[in-house]
Amino acid sequence: MHNWNPQSAGLSPKVIMEESLLELDPQADALLIPQKPNLHSLHEPIDECASVTSTIVFCVSAKHLCLASPVFRKIIQGKFKESEPNDQGLLEIRTSEWNAEALLIILDIIHGHNTSVPQRPSLEVIKQIGLIIDYYDCLEAVRIVFVYWHASIRDGKTYPCLPSHEDGIIYKGLFGDGETTMLFMAWMAQDQEYFKLLTRCAILTANGLVETHLPVPAQILENINNKRCEIIDQMISEIYSLMDDLIEGRAGCSEECSCRLLGFLIKQTHQQSLPVEKPERPFWGYSVVYIGRIIGRIETRRCNTSGCALQARLGLYQKKNELGTAVPGLDLEDFQ
Repeated sequence: MHNWNPQSAGLSPKVIMEESLLELDPQADALLIPQKPNLHSLHEPIDECASVTSTIVFCVSAKHLCLASPVFRKIIQGKFKESEPNDQGLLEIRTSEWNAEALLIILDIIHGHNTSVPQRPSLEVIKQIGLIIDYYDCLEAVRIVFVYWHASIRDGKTYPCLPSHEDGIIYKGLFGDGETTMLFMAWMAQDQEYFKLLTRCAILTANGLVETHLPVPAQILENINNKRCEIIDQMISEIYSLMDDLIEGRAGCSEECSCRLLGFLIKQTHQQSLPVEKPERPFWGYSVVYIGRIIGRIETRRCNTSGCALQARLGLYQKKNELGTAVPGLDLEDFQ
């Protein structure tokens, strides 16, 4: 339980009515005061008036904060307003508008309240925790808990389904917030298998640079995007090289055949929202899976003379499992 007697801090009855107080340390020497916290997501009731309070105050140990976070240490030990005790001898540290449930979990970890830490928080809560630990630079203080969470969620099969190597280009999802949070979890837990699977998923389904405020190393995201661009360039070059060859008469058994196939190709690429000129890196808005589908949809009747068809020149990564084999994902050890 996070109980605390507000009278011991010298707070007036008016303040008690306006503030909900949670004790993290029975000998608290600091008050951590989030601005406009998200009270509805706290994992245990505070008291009857909690639903109408506008402020939540965490009663914490300044020493624990300093040990866990260099940011808190600078605030508490530096020449800032927060480093000066109030009339009751307590430090008052105001924070950003963090998710209150996520902040409470972090404080429980920092203060050693292991039984209060949830065994399997939602991906949304984990995401909020990631944002806070990045801001306060306390990743290492909570990493061991992330390892446990990752194992618990993975063993419980509560992660969203991801494509396997056999899925090829049929996977329909996009690499969104949930998948990005899972990638962050795999990085924190140093899970090579899941990291490889998730980066493969990102290469296949992201339609641009994966952007996140979570503390995922930028080098990982850049490598994902570079691999994505490399494969898209290979695939899309097939289409536009064929278009050039048809214009120049290097493809097709006759001028009539070339013109006929060119017309089919231009019409179908237009229907798939591809521009007349070849798109250039970084291919914003395009994913590997999307380009693979476009190529798979391009069809034309065969030439009566020699059987020429567009499909004969557009076969890259179209066979089952071919794309999955070509995109194995990234190796975690490359980013140590």
